[in-house]
Amino acid sequence: NPLAAIMTAHTLLEQIPLPANGARLTGTIGRQTRHLARLVDDLLDVSRITRGLVELRKERVQLDDVVASAVESQRGLADSLSHRLTVRLAPGLELDGDPTRLEQIVANLLNNAVKYSPPGGSITVELAAEGGRAVLRVSDRGSGIPPELLPRVFELFVQGERGLARTSGGLGLGLTLVKRLVELHGGEVSARSDGAGLGSTF
Repeated sequence: NPLAAIMTAHTLLEQIPLPANGARLTGTIGRQTRHLARLVDDLLDVSRITRGLVELRKERVQLDDVVASAVESQRGLADSLSHRLTVRLAPGLELDGDPTRLEQIVANLLNNAVKYSPPGGSITVELAAEGGRAVLRVSDRGSGIPPELLPRVFELFVQGERGLARTSGGLGLGLTLVKRLVELHGGEVSARSDGAGLGSTF
């Protein structure tokens, strides 16, 4: 696809000695292309899931391994914003699920927490067994969710419409993907927040 060619060209440009302003510009190209690729991937995923075209490739997975892998995928972004990540994972929890899609769920929730927390924020990822079910909680002390938005936070494009996601470069797709993928696994997802500026828990 066109993005693949752009990303390849960027990789080759990085190998060529450039003046300072050239290096800065190629850095911008790289960041924005990766961002665009993620948006396109999310749009395609939403389209596939909505049309029932996503098939889970289920296997027996260790949930703590899945969550740990998702955390590592977001750690660079969290570190760049000086966030404090606290991770508590109960060992031995197993699930028949698609490991790639499960990791996508966790990564999207954590990415959301990272983006909506001010620099130096505190984020907690907790995996536990409660009442015979595996429960994952991703909590932050960031911008929170206004009461009027809370019932609609998992709807497609809601964040973009309300202007919350634009400041962080999103389209309001991540939480819609989370909800659909969780439900495909037979689970449930919910959000809690005491209001704007008071953080949230998913």
